[in-house]
Amino acid sequence: MSFVEVLAESELWIGEMRPVQVAGRRVLLLRTERGIHAYADRCPHLGHPLSRGTLEGGTLTCSAHEYAFDADTGRGKNPKNLQLTGIEVACRQGKILIDVDAARDAGAG
Repeated sequence: MSFVEVLAESELWIGEMRPVQVAGRRVLLLRTERGIHAYADRCPHLGHPLSRGTLEGGTLTCSAHEYAFDADTGRGKNPKNLQLTGIEVACRQGKILIDVDAARDAGAG
């Protein structure tokens, strides 16, 4: 794994999400009560950017067709048969780091 710094932890509050670029790929960072998560910034339905959606009460909802996902696990809520593509994230010394290789492999935009 090869990690790259993308944001200070203090810049991402609980209940917030933020798109970032990692190795030319779109990655969505979000923070819930349970922690910081990273996903490919594309809905598995039709590839619409998830960063245009909403994050409310632990649910990430795509703005295109209102597909809903558990923000902590990436599992589909509606419909249940879809899964977000997770990307390894780490926090060190107050910085949020993303695994560059995982971002590339995720095909994130």
